[in-house]
Amino acid sequence: MTLADNLVNYDASALAEAIRQRSLSAADVVEACYARIERLNGAVNAIVTLDKERARARARAADLALARGEAVGPLHGVPVTVKDALHTAGLRTTAGHERLRDFVPERDAAAIDRIQEAGAIVIGKTNCSTLCGDLQTSNPIFGTTNNPWENTRTSGGSSGGEAAAVALGLSALGIGTDTGGSIRVPASYCGVYGFKPSLRKVPSDGPAFPLDAAPRREDHLTVIGPIARSVRDLMLCYDVLSGESCSAATSAPPPRVAWTHEFAFPMDDAVTAELERAFDALRGSAAQVEKVASPFDLWKTNLSYFMLNMYEFKTKETDAAFYRLFWMFEWMRSAFRGGLDGSYARLKAEQRELSGRFESFIEAYDCWVVPATPSVAIRHQKTGRSVPMTVNGKEKKVEYWNAVGGFAFFVNLLGNPSVVIPVGRSKDGLPVGVQVVGKHGQDASLLRAARFIADTIGQLRTA
Repeated sequence: MTLADNLVNYDASALAEAIRQRSLSAADVVEACYARIERLNGAVNAIVTLDKERARARARAADLALARGEAVGPLHGVPVTVKDALHTAGLRTTAGHERLRDFVPERDAAAIDRIQEAGAIVIGKTNCSTLCGDLQTSNPIFGTTNNPWENTRTSGGSSGGEAAAVALGLSALGIGTDTGGSIRVPASYCGVYGFKPSLRKVPSDGPAFPLDAAPRREDHLTVIGPIARSVRDLMLCYDVLSGESCSAATSAPPPRVAWTHEFAFPMDDAVTAELERAFDALRGSAAQVEKVASPFDLWKTNLSYFMLNMYEFKTKETDAAFYRLFWMFEWMRSAFRGGLDGSYARLKAEQRELSGRFESFIEAYDCWVVPATPSVAIRHQKTGRSVPMTVNGKEKKVEYWNAVGGFAFFVNLLGNPSVVIPVGRSKDGLPVGVQVVGKHGQDASLLRAARFIADTIGQLRTA
């Protein structure tokens, strides 16, 4: 078996250790990644831009540094890919938008600086939806990214290229962005691990948008985080991105887990079945697991998220007609209630109230486990079209955004950390994941709880 064949049996932590011990060379690992990309990427269209010359030079330099006995970083020699929405100096960054087709940034995003300072080697950029505006991954420059488990289905979005690449072992680690599930939905659909940090824990500069010149409010939704093949990789990458230290902790007491998978909200029977199995398995462990009711009405919470997304993130470049229509009605709705500033202030007050309610709810627990997505990976379809699902044995069409990202949006609204863990497969072999949500700002504690849960019920398989 060649290294290229065997690469999927390593997570980033194992590769870093093998490179440090010089049982593998960084140069050979990078070449193995490129061999897998050559063989497998065509079927999924995950990686859209390669950086072969610089990556090979950096790999040779990494091996020479080890030969000289130099101190090295925790990701020394590890090949990584970066979502095509994040600035990478000297490497094309398009965000899937025609106006950025030939854009080459002069500097790296701060997060990319940090992983490279830790020794990671960027081997390429991965596909994303146009301006990160969809939960499927497709754009007019590079086309559509397929799910590595079934090519007729989506990999999720907007970091779908990252999740597909990591699932196939095309790279050891991926860096994505998450405004409304853009790390977590693809991680669940592709059967890998994803982490959305708390707001402001990781520098969030460096996206290639927005492009419009309209005045914008500060984005309190978007974060940058990793997609990986294990929770220990998420912990290692979080250490690098945040400057905190959680990966060094070897053990933690079994977590106190609040668990909810029964919502007044549509969920596909394939997801329900796997979550019930996972709940029984976790309840049989040393963790303290309690089924609880949701503190939110997700329909209302998701509506609040969508409204805030329009104020803080959405750009007219993604859908000019909808953008104009929304702001026309919003202006009319707000005209006698303090105008747009008044409406925005009320949204922010509601956001603070929901955050306080959640912190009170989770105070007695270490984390809250909910479904990662209401559906398994959906078939490629037009954005906004209702999604067919089987709910309680009956065929049902569910509104697009809630069918795909219905359990993701509230976490961005709150600004809390969240980890997606693959826990099983549907009868059709499609991944199913859970989402482990933590207390605001307590990312390290959440990751330690997620590691226990993943060790108990996680099921990573090779795509």
